[in-house]
Amino acid sequence: MNKIFSLQKKNVTNYRWFTEEELLQEEMLQYDKHVDFYYANIINSLILYTYNVNQLGEMAPILIDPLTELYEELDYAFIPVLFDSVFRNKRIDESFKEDLLQFKKKVDGIPVEIWDWDFLDQHETWKNIRLEAEMLLNKLNIETRTYNTDYTTILFKK
Repeated sequence: MNKIFSLQKKNVTNYRWFTEEELLQEEMLQYDKHVDFYYANIINSLILYTYNVNQLGEMAPILIDPLTELYEELDYAFIPVLFDSVFRNKRIDESFKEDLLQFKKKVDGIPVEIWDWDFLDQHETWKNIRLEAEMLLNKLNIETRTYNTDYTTILFKK
């Protein structure tokens, strides 16, 4: 059994040894403490993808640069260890995992040249993404399309 040295001291001369499995479990427990935040990220990112240009523009006080946040929020929500925590803790049923991963893959496939305000309401790719985000939220039984600011610090300009 592999042992990994830990700096968690029992006293000055006695160290506790952890197996790799124990460390992995402990790490997962630390992530799981914030599962509601990770869940909110997934739902918020889907909500943002349902928004049109005007709705995204209205998010500027919250997101500062909504177009950048559109991608970054989704990217963060799909960090594997965070994403998996949501399913492990049953915030979202495992049966939706593949649908969400496919959505992320489609967003990742959006050509760089149409990541522009001028294309968001007009381009067929964006229209399809908006529709898919809407369908995913419906599948997940999310009724609101209001961005959850519970985990957001809002900076006000003077």
